Amino acid sequence: MNHIEEIAVAIQGLYVTFARYPRPATIEYCPCGCTKPNEVLPLLAVPLNELRFEDLTGYSTSAMSTQGSVEDFKYFLPRLLDGIARERYGLCPEMLFGKLKYAEWLNWDEEEINAVRRFLMVMWRVGILSFPLEQAFPAFFEVETLIASIACAGEGLKPYLDIWTQAAVEEADQHLIQFVTMFGKDFDDGRTLGFGFWKDMLEPAETLRRWILRPETIDRIARSQHLLPQDGYEHLFDPAFQILQAESMARNL
Repeated sequence: MNHIEEIAVAIQGLYVTFARYPRPATIEYCPCGCTKPNEVLPLLAVPLNELRFEDLTGYSTSAMSTQGSVEDFKYFLPRLLDGIARERYGLCPEMLFGKLKYAEWLNWDEEEINAVRRFLMVMWRVGILSFPLEQAFPAFFEVETLIASIACAGEGLKPYLDIWTQAAVEEADQHLIQFVTMFGKDFDDGRTLGFGFWKDMLEPAETLRRWILRPETIDRIARSQHLLPQDGYEHLFDPAFQILQAESMARNL
């Protein structure tokens, strides 16, 4: 099964699992004016699989907080995740994935939990094996955005990092070199990722820190240095890798 087929199967599983939720007759929204009445009309006008992903942009960041219920969110969820996996998205994907945590999806029925988790796992596995990431997922710029989105959904990162560890292919190494180049400096002096969405995700960020400072990961980075692209950011790699090496040695003494 190729990557396109693997994603398609996971997405179809979402449509089948959440088909029990009917199209809402109306969508309640905050009366303060943050949502205009005509914004919800396109969401109710056509069957779910005919709904344009771009028409869900506003809903994707307002679901349940100022628009609709958890049941409404479950109805729209297959199309939301279908869109984020296959189309461009004008906002940060972390915002959409954060709605899963807001909806407390880990307390849903087991079948629903499994369908969502299967989708997340497939996205991660396909993403790790695809470089650059945008070729597989147009909504994602690089691997940090994808793993941050999974963390925003409320998932523990260890199983996903285990997949990265086991993915002994060049594309996975390219993602690692890119990640170190862009974010390795953030692990200096005992710190971990603390910008953007990571500010409120201390446990996943610490899991990521422990993984990247493992001697095995440091060795993998050293072996993969030849994959460093000459894209204008290559000068950031050596200082970032030196930070990781020093932090790893201090942590593993």
